[in-house]
Amino acid sequence: MNRAHLSQLAVLATVAQCGSFRGAARELAIAPSAVSHAVSSLEARLGVRLLARSTRSVAPTEEGARLLERLRPALSEIDLALETAVEARDRPAGNLRLTVPRTAAHLTLTPRLGAFAAAYPEIVLEIVIEDRFTDVVE
Repeated sequence: MNRAHLSQLAVLATVAQCGSFRGAARELAIAPSAVSHAVSSLEARLGVRLLARSTRSVAPTEEGARLLERLRPALSEIDLALETAVEARDRPAGNLRLTVPRTAAHLTLTPRLGAFAAAYPEIVLEIVIEDRFTDVVE
């Protein structure tokens, strides 16, 4: 399965959900001709008619309905996986090392550690308390 197949399958599912090529095109923000081409290419590749077309609507054929029944859960899982990846992208993660003077650690840092840990659970915080100058580049 390549990317073209996957996008064609997603277009097919959207057409079936919307009941029209034009509605699917609006939903996917692509041209109606691109929707039609994607479905036609998929049907040609599979060698089976997946949609019954009329002048007013589009509905899955028996073969199309069987395919969509198995396809929809897989597409939902793919969407969920992609959403999870995007959420991870927006969440800071990694190691953070702070070197702070003792007074700053107790007065400024310590009261905020709980909130920081709750807000950024994927950040590993290492705090070094030193009252002397430290070269942070080392």
